[in-house]
Amino acid sequence: MGKLAKHLKVVHNHRKYVRRMCWKLGLFWQGLTHDLSKYSITELKIAKYYGGDRSPHAVCRDTIGYSPSWQHHYHVNKHHWQFWLDMEDWPDRVIPVKMPYKYVVEMLCDMAGASKAYNPKNWEPKMLWDYWEQKCKGKRLMHPDSEYLIEKLLWNYYQLGEEKFVKSYKTYKKYLVKAYNNGTIRKELEDVLHD
Repeated sequence: MGKLAKHLKVVHNHRKYVRRMCWKLGLFWQGLTHDLSKYSITELKIAKYYGGDRSPHAVCRDTIGYSPSWQHHYHVNKHHWQFWLDMEDWPDRVIPVKMPYKYVVEMLCDMAGASKAYNPKNWEPKMLWDYWEQKCKGKRLMHPDSEYLIEKLLWNYYQLGEEKFVKSYKTYKKYLVKAYNNGTIRKELEDVLHD
């Protein structure tokens, strides 16, 4: 099997896991359309860097200094925090824009799908939390409400496991959406957690 076929297999598996998780959380359309840009010519070119043991984007960056495929990907997919950066007078003023709620939830589904696709045999919910703590927390230029929401969702996913998390999420979804959209998510969740 060539590099393109192997890369596409990973993409298909990733999309399958994300689709399932999106549907569990009520994001039907996003589950269907998640990461379709990975089939574009611009993003398929990354397959030449496929090695099976690390991200082809990382290999590409080591080779040419950046990843054109990744740049394209986050500029057209709203579940990536990079999409929500407004820049004025770079580097002095970069403004993280608050992500719409549904894209924060899709980000969670994306992270779960990626961890399952890359660790199909020994996957566990803790992997998402470990990834967040080691690679993301405090290292992403995100709107504070968006970062707070994704962190709380990931923590609950880790603490409850996927099945119980989905059940709990469905119970509290309306409350979360309202608090997030009103800008009170931090205060309201802190109040709940301290009771």
